[in-house]
Amino acid sequence: MAIISIPTSIGGVSIPGAALKGPLGKLFGNNNQIEVLSYPRDLQSATRNHVVQFTINEVQPTGYQQGKSYTLSDAWNGVKNSTEELTSAVTKGFAGDGIVNKGIGSISAFSSQAQITFKQKKSKIKAAINLYMPDTLEFTNAAGYNQTSLLEIAESILTRIPGVKEVATPAFSAVQSNAAKLALSSQGLALNPQQQLLFDGIDFRSFQMSFTFTPFSKDEATAVKNIVKMFKTHAAPRIVSGSAGMLFVPPSTFNLKFMSNGKENENIGKVSECVIETIDVNYAPNGWSAHTDGAPIQTTMSISFKEIELIDREKIEKDGY
Repeated sequence: MAIISIPTSIGGVSIPGAALKGPLGKLFGNNNQIEVLSYPRDLQSATRNHVVQFTINEVQPTGYQQGKSYTLSDAWNGVKNSTEELTSAVTKGFAGDGIVNKGIGSISAFSSQAQITFKQKKSKIKAAINLYMPDTLEFTNAAGYNQTSLLEIAESILTRIPGVKEVATPAFSAVQSNAAKLALSSQGLALNPQQQLLFDGIDFRSFQMSFTFTPFSKDEATAVKNIVKMFKTHAAPRIVSGSAGMLFVPPSTFNLKFMSNGKENENIGKVSECVIETIDVNYAPNGWSAHTDGAPIQTTMSISFKEIELIDREKIEKDGY
């Protein structure tokens, strides 16, 4: 993707060869190779010393080259080879030196033998987006729980044991029948299914940010347009040309940092590498109005991010996530 250059007349925006000053200079260490899209124009002033920084990582396909033609057979062979590698790793963990041969107690053996991590090859583009701290900054941490009945668990176990299932099956059917429930109800009683709540894992964290852009000059309006375009571009996948439309290169990922006075703000939880789930842009939040060149007077942008790794207790306690 071509790097977008913006005139230095927009506050907080640099082009190659121009050193950054103020909080943004500290943020990037005056690295002249980084291009910055920035809003608002006074972002690096004393009154705007809180910044959210976005850097972008483009996914680089390892087995395919953009522009090269591939047949359906090539695409199938690529999928087949990747599947075979995955199958081999899992089989080695379970059937080789893993759980099957050493027992469920040897879960560490499985972990060491078949540690499967799907890490895409990525390259960080030499551009960044710096915005004011958003109007909303909402984090969502969610854990999953399943409700289950001990009565149902007992039934599923006992009705599978030879010599027991012949008695257990009709017994459980009778106890849970409508007739039995009606009989208990007539006595002012009801069957207790022995409900339990079981932990079922954690979800990938998600969070939302909302920004309002009200440009005060043509240059600042151009900056807003480019910022919105940058987010939308990297939230979308690419189709591998020559793949008969069968292959996507996934959207880019984002790294976020909350900065205060040129340093990472440790009063806000860190955010791991994430993807954009949704991006909503409203060019007429208060009814349509525009400048003479057609640029909207005001634009709002709401982005929903989701982290690509699970954040456990250790990452929160030790690393500040």
